[in-house]
Amino acid sequence: MTTKFVIYRRISGGSNQIKSGLGLEAQTYEINCYLQGVDDHTIVEEFTEIASGKNHQNRPILQSAIEKSIQTNSILLTSRICRLSRDLEFTAHLMKSTKVRFRIATMPTADNFILSIYAAMVQKDREMISIRTKNSLREAKKRGTLLGIKGKENIKQANLKKIQQADEFAEKVKKVVIPMREEGKTYLQIARILCNVNFLTPRGKQFTPSSVQRYCVR
Repeated sequence: MTTKFVIYRRISGGSNQIKSGLGLEAQTYEINCYLQGVDDHTIVEEFTEIASGKNHQNRPILQSAIEKSIQTNSILLTSRICRLSRDLEFTAHLMKSTKVRFRIATMPTADNFILSIYAAMVQKDREMISIRTKNSLREAKKRGTLLGIKGKENIKQANLKKIQQADEFAEKVKKVVIPMREEGKTYLQIARILCNVNFLTPRGKQFTPSSVQRYCVR
């Protein structure tokens, strides 16, 4: 029996991902890797959206992709859970739905329990980004920096650059960690291996089991 998929990709508006195309290329690569493991499949339709993952209500392309998957009895496939949504409640609603079936390409064996944990971590990451932005604005104001629209935009772009750099580092970590995970090693064992070879975080700190896991789901 042929498995039908509706593909959904998303990049954040205003980020460097739009200019470079790397965000979409990376998502396409991850989705294709997943599909290589599905013997008999067909792609019903592909959707691409440029929008923040914060508010799913303002993402018409996502809603169209969901509707198409329901209409055609297809699986909604996206590369990572953060591409689907950074809202835990919305992700949980999809998991409970009897109409919507979705899969995360980079987590092919994850059940609903694991997905719910990752969804919570993604939302927490979104909240921390918001806190960092507010703190940056507060500190800039203390220094007498004129904020306004342009000032806020500069800080926003600086934060986006930090996020992009963190994502790029996470990709390097995953290339090392995922093969070891497939061999059955725990996050604790992997953290010890990284420490032994002096592979440090961007802040020059040693990896812990929790930090290895965070980079893997970023």
